[in-house]
Formats: sequence, C-alpha cells, structure tokens
Amino acid sequence: MFGSIVVPIDLTAPSSWRYALPKAIELAAPGNGKVAVVAVLPELRLLFESVEATAELDRVAERARRQLAEIVAAADHGAADVQQELRSGSITHEIIGAAKARGADLIVMTSRRPEMRDYPIGANAAQVVRHAPCSVLVLR
Repeated sequence: MFGSIVVPIDLTAPSSWRYALPKAIELAAPGNGKVAVVAVLPELRLLFESVEATAELDRVAERARRQLAEIVAAADHGAADVQQELRSGSITHEIIGAAKARGADLIVMTSRRPEMRDYPIGANAAQVVRHAPCSVLVLR
C-alpha cells in the first residue's frame, strides 16, 4: 500500500510508538514497504563548549541509539523492512527532513502526549501536518 513510511517517536513516551509503529507496519506490509522509525534529539551541542559536556552528549546519543534499536527490535515487522534513524535538531524540521530524504509516502504519528488533554493535536504534529511533503496519518 505504501512504499516508504516515517514513524517519528519520542523515546521518553512509549505512547508515541506503541500504536503508531504497528499501524505503520500494517500499512507498509502489503507492498513490502519500508518503515523508518525516527527519533529526534534536541541539538544541544551548540550550547556547551566543554569537552566534558560534549562527551556527555555523545553518551546521551549512544543511549538513545540503543533505546531506538530495542524499540525496533521488539516490533513485529511482518513483511515490512523496518529501519531506524536518530536525528538531532528541531523535532518538526527533522521529521519533515527524514520524510523528504526517504521519499516517504506517509508519516504515521501520534497526536499528543496523554497529559496534554486540552489540545486536539500536539504542537509538533500540527506543524508536521502543515508542512509535510506527503500525507500524514495522526493517530489518537
């Protein structure tokens, strides 16, 4: 059905991938599509100049890579090719960049964190919907 799907996740919020990743795999499987699970770390390196801070940021990135790998490994891939990508920078900009770089047909993401019940759609999801180069499926 879809050849390339991007699933942006928040490594600190399991609700961002528990439903979105299986749904993306389900949508990609009929055509043996690719699913890219993308996590974005804020770009903090510019704020810190010390060697110790840079080393700590490298450790944070390595922990994030391991956590992302665990999430992808735990998913039932079915017939889909599930890949992972860790990016750094603005969340919205990096999600859209990943979709463009992969020629994505679809972005599948959750709408918001559960504790933000006052908003019908989260700020990042709203920005992605407005600026994405492809269709966006926002799940609740």
